[in-house]
Amino acid sequence: MVAAIEHYSRQEKLWPHLFLAMPDHLHALLSFPRQERMDKVIRDWKRYIAKEAGVAWQDSFFDHRLRNTESYEEKARYIRLNPVRAGLIASPEEWGFVWPSPALDTAR
Repeated sequence: MVAAIEHYSRQEKLWPHLFLAMPDHLHALLSFPRQERMDKVIRDWKRYIAKEAGVAWQDSFFDHRLRNTESYEEKARYIRLNPVRAGLIASPEEWGFVWPSPALDTAR
């Protein structure tokens, strides 16, 4: 998945800020160029991952666009705490299924 994230970023289809994989779902903070439709980019990315890694995705996805009153840091913290809330780890730094790695990410 990381290679696909980085490939789509190099192709300027999306700009990844944070990805966190849970056992049954994925969280991401992404930006998209104005000329790219978010739904098409996500659909294509999921199709690519399905083909390359054999991941069986659900057909749709849930998006939440950050509004003026919401902060990036607040949402990044919410995402990072997801495995803690699920009882999988005690602290966000323990979760290994995150990009960029906690050592590189300042949004905690």
